[in-house]
Amino acid sequence: MKIKILGCGPSYGMPSLSRGFGSCDPVNPKNTRTRSSLLLETGKTNILFDSDPEIRLQLLRAGRPNIDAVIYTHAHYDHMGGADDLRAFLNEHHLRLPVYLTDHDEHHFKEQMQYLIKPSEAQSDKPTFVLHKINAYEPFTINGDVQIMPILQYHGEDLSMGYRIGDFAYSTDVKRMDPKGFELLKGIKTWVLGVVTTQENNKHIHLEEALRWIDLIKPTQVYLTHMGARMDYETLCNQLPLYIRPAYDGMEIEL
Repeated sequence: MKIKILGCGPSYGMPSLSRGFGSCDPVNPKNTRTRSSLLLETGKTNILFDSDPEIRLQLLRAGRPNIDAVIYTHAHYDHMGGADDLRAFLNEHHLRLPVYLTDHDEHHFKEQMQYLIKPSEAQSDKPTFVLHKINAYEPFTINGDVQIMPILQYHGEDLSMGYRIGDFAYSTDVKRMDPKGFELLKGIKTWVLGVVTTQENNKHIHLEEALRWIDLIKPTQVYLTHMGARMDYETLCNQLPLYIRPAYDGMEIEL
């Protein structure tokens, strides 16, 4: 498998209109970050995780890959706001785009995309998204190729989903997990983990917490994503061990 980090920025992007680059070096292009999303490629199946508001530009930059399915971590705007751009994958060869999300997130998705949603059993030539309900800790398979384990996460007062696929896991927008979640993550080799800041935060783990989680799970390699204005790329590279690296937009990871 290959992972492409399409975007690794926070909800406000980097630079933001209000904060600019914050304490991050504006000269380093790796500190320019679009909102967070990720593409998993197996050679047979391409799965997009989230459709942030810059998803069109991100996918153009990635070479316009075809998308076979979309999985959402949660329904916040910075992760779902670019859903309309996914119409590009509804064409004469691909009339149904599977979208995987929880009951709660389905409600928000329908509010945005009702004009392109029909019941999955509908026989129509009109392109449509086909929504598939997922539940925490209930694995599902896409295209007979990729088995995915959803892991419940607490994101402040909201919920989000992390995902384990084989030896890889993607966990963003998370402040707490149940013991079961940590147990399901043990044994992974590569972890893309959302860490917004170096300071205590009520919706996201901060860097110190992330290091404790990494010590508990013991993956071989960790890439930090969803990074905000206190997470300077070079500073992190200098402070962290080599097996923990900040991601950057366009990064490719071979698994």
